[in-house]
Amino acid sequence: MKPRTSISLAASCAAGLGVATLSHAASAEQQEQCPNTEVLGNPPIYFPYPPGLIPPDLCSEVKRVQHEVEVIFKEALAEWRALPPPTPRGQPPILQGTGYQAVVLLGKLLNNDRNMSVGRDVACSFCHMPYTGFTAPIPSINLGPVAMPGSMHFRWGKRRPQSYTYSPYFPGLQYNRVLKAFLGGNFWDSRSTGYKLSNPDAEQAQYPPVGFPDTACIAYRLSHAEYGPLFELVWGEGSFDIWPADTEAICSTPEGAAVLNGSRNALHQHLTGSSGTPAVRPGRDAGYPRPG
Repeated sequence: MKPRTSISLAASCAAGLGVATLSHAASAEQQEQCPNTEVLGNPPIYFPYPPGLIPPDLCSEVKRVQHEVEVIFKEALAEWRALPPPTPRGQPPILQGTGYQAVVLLGKLLNNDRNMSVGRDVACSFCHMPYTGFTAPIPSINLGPVAMPGSMHFRWGKRRPQSYTYSPYFPGLQYNRVLKAFLGGNFWDSRSTGYKLSNPDAEQAQYPPVGFPDTACIAYRLSHAEYGPLFELVWGEGSFDIWPADTEAICSTPEGAAVLNGSRNALHQHLTGSSGTPAVRPGRDAGYPRPG
């Protein structure tokens, strides 16, 4: 699903921030200004980039955008709490009354929830702010490295965050014989072609977003979100009902899936029961409370 979502300073909720790392030219002072203490292990700054590439105002700009995102998130929470509950009717149930507003508010909350990143510090909207056409909101980044930084300061992707207002309408990657050029797909290097899902935008959102080792980590964080009841109202009761006991450790650690059997897909294996370790249900075996 895309409100998307997107590395703790990342994107689309899934929005194309791969991990490629940073430096020694980054000072201890910068490390203090841009801490990422929520990432387990809080790895030291690594910075292999040439001098002058990373903007000197990066940390202050990161904090500015994080504050703006937090304001929008709190606004959405207040709007949700004030919304009269919709009435599910029919089979399958359709939310009547305020149902449309509920879905819109859920998207707004998902897009601006900083917990949807491995370091709990970057929402999807960090790279897709409304006032810049839902793409990168830091001028010095747009004039320089283009790609946005992530939860583990400083680690970077190599692609500019796409505009939400355009990328969902891009066709699948194709060759135009008249123009003798390739058209469509998402990202400048056509990382997401749309070949699998017939939609490049939906396809790019299938990858583990915002620094998580597994896409299931998004749902796990959602299961503990304040607005979890709204998610279950829209997507169905019991949407969060299955997690292995060590999910928190996996989802709070970059590449954390490697903790389980050395596999990047270990959490998925747990969830499907294919890892040999029994899957568990919150509120039952694992003791995780249901949201709400």
